[in-house]
Amino acid sequence: MKGPSQVVDQIERNRQELSRLAEHHGMQDYKVLQQSMVLDELINEYNRFKYRKQQYMNRQPIA
Repeated sequence: MKGPSQVVDQIERNRQELSRLAEHHGMQDYKVLQQSMVLDELINEYNRFKYRKQQYMNRQPIA
């Protein structure tokens, strides 16, 4: 399983790739759309890490 820092690195690499593809092919190209979806999923994965950590940190004692 990937850790949050690995996901952040992947997000940055994929963001750069999305920018490169958009420059070369235009925003309406299918390759750009695919890369955007990959980036969205990575961002969602990072947010799940973040949410789990916040949920864990905000837990109240049971007793």
